[in-house]
Amino acid sequence: MMKTVSILLILLLLLPFQVQCYESSFGKVQGQIRAFTMIEDYQEPLRDYEATAVGGKLLYLTPHWNNWQAVIGAYTTHFVNDNISSQNTEPLASNKNSRYVVGLVDSTNFDASSISGIGEAYLRYKKGQDSLTLGRMKLDTPFVNPQDGRMIPTFEQGIWATCALSSQWSIQAGYINAFWNRNTPQWRSVEDSLGYGYEMGNSAIEGATVAGNYYGNTSSDGLFITNLRYEQNGGIRLDFWDYYLENIFNLGYAEALYAHPLGEVELSYGLQLIHQRQSGDGGNGEDNIASPTNALKAKSYMQEGERSITYGVKSAVKYEKSKLTLAYTKTTDEGRFLFPREWGKEPLYTFQKRERSDGSGNCHAWLVTIEHDFAQQGLNGLDMMVGYGEYVKNDPKTWIYNKYGFPSYAQWNIDIFYRFSGVFKGLRAEYLMSRKVARGETYQIAGSSEYNFIFRKNGLTQQNFILNYDF
Repeated sequence: MMKTVSILLILLLLLPFQVQCYESSFGKVQGQIRAFTMIEDYQEPLRDYEATAVGGKLLYLTPHWNNWQAVIGAYTTHFVNDNISSQNTEPLASNKNSRYVVGLVDSTNFDASSISGIGEAYLRYKKGQDSLTLGRMKLDTPFVNPQDGRMIPTFEQGIWATCALSSQWSIQAGYINAFWNRNTPQWRSVEDSLGYGYEMGNSAIEGATVAGNYYGNTSSDGLFITNLRYEQNGGIRLDFWDYYLENIFNLGYAEALYAHPLGEVELSYGLQLIHQRQSGDGGNGEDNIASPTNALKAKSYMQEGERSITYGVKSAVKYEKSKLTLAYTKTTDEGRFLFPREWGKEPLYTFQKRERSDGSGNCHAWLVTIEHDFAQQGLNGLDMMVGYGEYVKNDPKTWIYNKYGFPSYAQWNIDIFYRFSGVFKGLRAEYLMSRKVARGETYQIAGSSEYNFIFRKNGLTQQNFILNYDF
């Protein structure tokens, strides 16, 4: 741990001497240096994991020419201290390995020490509020987004267009044919990105335990995304999104937000609805052949007839620099809510960093968060968020509602941010602590070596120390 702290201090001292953003008639160069220490600390007698990675990005932006601009950006990450390897597995949990720390470099290879690649390489036309982007880009939508909680974010390849219809209405849409999944070393087609670098859980085939087998076995021509937005100055915003993964599923997402002042207090409310259904053959038609042999292959991402409905509500009160938010999410018993966690974090109101709801059905959750900006206390640049949530799921062996075999759990998060000024302007620090404890059945008998429903899931304190320097 002392070596890790020393590395971070050295980086901190060097930051004032880093190159500043360079801009000339030949374009602009900008980038980021990132240092990330992560600790994955499990309950006894399970193994712990720890690592420090350094890396960042370097982007070149050409000058604008007749509203056109080209951008190319390289990203890299390197372990400088770690105990991650294919040999350091947990024998008490079927020899599984790190879930979180390995993601600082390459979750597909526990022996990798670095990865690098071109994350952005696009041509963009922009006029006013309208734009058209072609190539490799970094999108930020409710379900497809950078999920920038590791060293290198998620990127997409395709075409993306935005258009302002009026002062209140706007649309955006695009087609994606490839992803660079976070925590992985290379670009993959949309169909081959499913399950690449991430667990596949179990199929929803009833009456049997069948491991998901869709990585490399699904067929899809790509992902189509559309959005219609209405926004009014009075604090009203309506969003309608559609994600169509050809031959696999269609997901519709609607959200309504409203905020209004009440004296010195601001009140805000939110409603969200997600409806998802299987499309085509769910990715692989072999699963739908009615025979004892083929019915258990689990090569499709969604089984025939799978669908789900999820809704959420939230309410918040903000006073001066503090904000209190209460949120609730429910997925009905129609089926499991599914969206490839390879492509982004979820927009659910009860989402907390370091866990997902993907794969869960017939479940509910609630979350309370408190946010505070310490500027009024004379600590400019210091912000903190504290959250506590309860996530009530089906029995972890009920695969039709619990893809990843997660027991019900409680989660606490403490997230502290500090933005430096003066000679260290451009430097941001974050400390995130996440604690998860099981509330439901874990099938762990005293004195036994069965920890498969604990390891990588709960009984865990996860800590993150992050430095980002933008130039």
